[in-house]
Amino acid sequence: MRYGRLLVIGTVPVLALSVLAGCTSSSKSSSATTPTTAAATVPPTVPATNAASGTTIRVTLGDTQGVGGPMTLVATPATAPAGDVTFVVKNGGTIDHEMIVLKTSVSYNKLPVVDAGDPPAPAKTGADKVDEGTKAGETGDPNLKPGDTRTFTIKNMTAGTYALVCNIAKHYQRGMRATFTVT
Repeated sequence: MRYGRLLVIGTVPVLALSVLAGCTSSSKSSSATTPTTAAATVPPTVPATNAASGTTIRVTLGDTQGVGGPMTLVATPATAPAGDVTFVVKNGGTIDHEMIVLKTSVSYNKLPVVDAGDPPAPAKTGADKVDEGTKAGETGDPNLKPGDTRTFTIKNMTAGTYALVCNIAKHYQRGMRATFTVT
C-alpha cells in the first residue's frame, strides 16, 4: 500500500508539469499546438491568454468579390485585458488587405473618412480612408496578399476603445472595421 501511495504522489507533479508544458504558447507562431498528454486538451481555436505573455487576438480579413463587394474584419475575441496584445491577422479574401489598430472615442463604424493617398493625408475631395493619427499598431508593409497571415504585438495597450480597420482605399466603407476593447 505504501508503494502505491508513493507512486501516485510521484506521478502528480509529472502530470502537472506535462499539463503546464502543453498549455504554453509562443506569440511568434501563427498556429497553436495541441498537447500530446491525455491530461489536458487545448483546442487550437482558443486564443492563448496568460499574464506573462499577454493576449492573442485572431483576426480574419475577408471579401468575396474584391473591391466591388462587401468586406469583413472579424476579431476573436473582441476584448483583451490591458497589457501586451498580439494580433494574428489572416487575409481570407481575394485581394490585398491590411489591419490598423486605432485608439478612438468615436464608434468604430462612424470614423470620418477624410484622408486619401499613401500615406494617408487630409483630402478636400476624393477621401477614401480614415485618419491614422491615433494608430497604436498595424500589420505593416507590404499589404497581406490573399491567404497570407501576419503577427504583430502592441506592447502595453491601455484600457479604452479601439477600432480595427483595413485602411486601403474604400475598404473601410465596404465593411472592413470592427470594435475592440481593452479593459
